[in-house]
Amino acid sequence: MNHLDSSEEEQSRSDTEWTLLHVIHFVVEASTFDSAVAKGTAAAGLLVKADRDSAVDDCQLISEFDEEPASQLADKWPSLPEAVQITSNSGRQLLETARELTEWQDTTQSRHDGEHATFLYDESGRGIQNKDHLETLLEDVDDVWLVPAIALQQSVEETRTDSHQRERPNRRHLECRECDRDTRHRFLDFETAPDDEWSGQPMWECHVCGMPQYGPEPKADQ
Repeated sequence: MNHLDSSEEEQSRSDTEWTLLHVIHFVVEASTFDSAVAKGTAAAGLLVKADRDSAVDDCQLISEFDEEPASQLADKWPSLPEAVQITSNSGRQLLETARELTEWQDTTQSRHDGEHATFLYDESGRGIQNKDHLETLLEDVDDVWLVPAIALQQSVEETRTDSHQRERPNRRHLECRECDRDTRHRFLDFETAPDDEWSGQPMWECHVCGMPQYGPEPKADQ
């Protein structure tokens, strides 16, 4: 698998590395293949913004690969085209696979044990985690495309001899009351409130359901 060319300099630094999260798909409305890829590219750029999915630091469309995707990328998927219409046979198969892998917010039982389980994103780069959201996007199904990409995480390596990876200072696993399990959380901000007793409390957000909660202070020295 080829890593992102733009991140080669970062990969050479001793304290960071890029790791593959998994394959994702952008659901876009387009009349042509080229338009679908262009919208997928725009959605990929929006996805890595801070207020989208905190688990994804970068992503690369399958159409940007110089070679066929490696087997470890494609093994869960029936195919990984550059872009495909939902109404095609391969498009229906891809969508069905993504549906099965996604952890929907309206499903109480988790099959992923806290692992990142968002596989579909809309044109704004936001995760599709609600079935009603997906059905709304599929209303005009003749013009809907899937644009596959790979999602990447940037990890901070442990500098001590055990070389274990640590959480980034603004990300950690916390017990989510809504999900009723440990999930990855992103640090939002220090709350400002009229009550001095609670003002300045660190606020964290669950990346699975978006539920905010109080949590520990992020450690600046991590």
